[in-house]
Amino acid sequence: MRAISSTIVLSITLAFGLGACGGTSGMFKGKGTGQPRDPANVRVVHSKDDLKESYKELGVARAKAATAQEAVDLAKQQCARGGGGDLLIMNTEPFQSGDVWRVDATCGLSESAAPAQGGGGKASGTGKPL
Repeated sequence: MRAISSTIVLSITLAFGLGACGGTSGMFKGKGTGQPRDPANVRVVHSKDDLKESYKELGVARAKAATAQEAVDLAKQQCARGGGGDLLIMNTEPFQSGDVWRVDATCGLSESAAPAQGGGGKASGTGKPL
């Protein structure tokens, strides 16, 4: 009986201890460019409606952190390093969930940054803007 009680107490302690950590995490999901960029050069845009230039959607960047700014910064890192993007377009404003802030954004590549990706100067021929 004593061994079972110790195991239950240890399990409960670990569950509460790990759950309270919150921590930070981020992810990029999409195709990306394959060429990481400097996160400092990623421009944050409040919504797709605020963009006046053409861009290519690369995927989605999500992050969670202790503050809204830390979550945005982490999402910028995910977009730049994971996706190779230079635009972080918010799908929603950063929001608080429990004790962490979350960011859900589209990672994009602006038209002005596209030539830096190489491609040998050959046009894609699709006739569509980036």
